[in-house]
Amino acid sequence: MDLDSFNNEQIFLAGIRAEIGARDIYSALANSIENAYMKDKMLFLAAQEEKHRKGLVTLFKKESGKKRVKVPAGTPVPMPFIKAPGPGVLPSEVITSAMNAERNAEEFYLAFARRFQPGSEQAYLLTYFASMEKGHFQLLENEKALLEKEEYYDNSFPMMHVGP
Repeated sequence: MDLDSFNNEQIFLAGIRAEIGARDIYSALANSIENAYMKDKMLFLAAQEEKHRKGLVTLFKKESGKKRVKVPAGTPVPMPFIKAPGPGVLPSEVITSAMNAERNAEEFYLAFARRFQPGSEQAYLLTYFASMEKGHFQLLENEKALLEKEEYYDNSFPMMHVGP
């Protein structure tokens, strides 16, 4: 991911905005899923994204010297969109778009980390976030495979859970 045309403040704010969006989507997805195990995983991801947001806010304040962070509604830094759960949207579609976002987030954090001195607190934390995003992608990939099977059975055999 090429971040050369953006300053660090724009990048920090874009990252914070993206983490807020991801947290909110995972929370909404958790609320729309009946499977308790999958619900827990989505809530776990939402909590992880909140921790990333807090980490970025802390780094931003240190870097900028600002006491408050005003996160814009939009950002000039291109960030992936995660499809929101809702009527007519299959959970697997949300997860597919979230997988794309997690892969892009990994690239984003690695590119951002390269702007800092190797071994610095900033580079370490951003690289760590990148590895966490990769783990999020893998978790979502597994959940998507399970979810697609469940969606198939629900759509192909709608009365299968009713019993004899």
